[in-house]
Amino acid sequence: MWSAATPAPGTTLSDTDLPPLYRVSDQRAIARQWESFRAVRTQLLLLLAATASATFAERLHSHAAAIVAACLYALTVVTGTYTSRRRARAHWQVHRAAAESLKSLAWQYMVHGGPFHSRVPDPDGLFAERLEERLRDLRKVGWQDSRGGPAARGAGQITPAMRSVRAKSFEARRDIYLRDRMLEQFVWYHNRAAQAHGAATRWSAVTAVLTLLALAAAVLRATGAVGWDLTGLLSAAAAAGVAWQEVRRHRPLTYAHTLIEQELDTLRISMSTTVTEALWADAVAEAERLVSPQHTDWLTRFGS
Repeated sequence: MWSAATPAPGTTLSDTDLPPLYRVSDQRAIARQWESFRAVRTQLLLLLAATASATFAERLHSHAAAIVAACLYALTVVTGTYTSRRRARAHWQVHRAAAESLKSLAWQYMVHGGPFHSRVPDPDGLFAERLEERLRDLRKVGWQDSRGGPAARGAGQITPAMRSVRAKSFEARRDIYLRDRMLEQFVWYHNRAAQAHGAATRWSAVTAVLTLLALAAAVLRATGAVGWDLTGLLSAAAAAGVAWQEVRRHRPLTYAHTLIEQELDTLRISMSTTVTEALWADAVAEAERLVSPQHTDWLTRFGS
């Protein structure tokens, strides 16, 4: 793991030094992500409330409770229709893809990584070309360009800090990349893996308890020990817990983030000890591949 040879926490670069479009896309992705999660959570809670009202209406022969249940089911349908039209999940993913593409290109440009190696004759022109190429593909699937004019396009996204880092020596660029990019990503994946594992454990316990309670309710109802039948309500609550876990993908993300954390650790050691300047560009490209959303999504398929 990262220990004695690990650089100190990043103090050189921050998000404000990255392309302005990155910050805009990142903020929009975060907003749409939470909108997507809130919409699903609201639907699940409405369904649970409707099921509870229907259960009470049947038991108490309450006309008012039946009306409440009907209204809640109708509200669930309306919420689902509104959510589908908002397409928050799709917008979240496309803005996240744009933000991560911008960030990755910026880092490769700064440290002479990937296609932006030291021998490239026009790094600014190549950056503009790769940037617009990726944004053009994202525009086809719903990404909306927020840039104000031609000056903000292409090479206009290269900040003074990015040019300053690119002009440094190989040793300085290497230290900045290992500290401000790889260490930051290692810590991020480590923390997210721990958070996802904790959430998966808690939600698994909740759904297990609810399922056992539903089983107990069914047995008691079958034996006539109780008059109330809470099996449906408890089963719906357990199903909602399972659905929430599927939406948040706690277990798959634990698996994916743990693997990426380990891969970053191995690559960081290699880049800090044995990778020469001649092999640096390829090593940076590999590091950026590891932290790409596409790589994470690919790994989550095997953690499901």
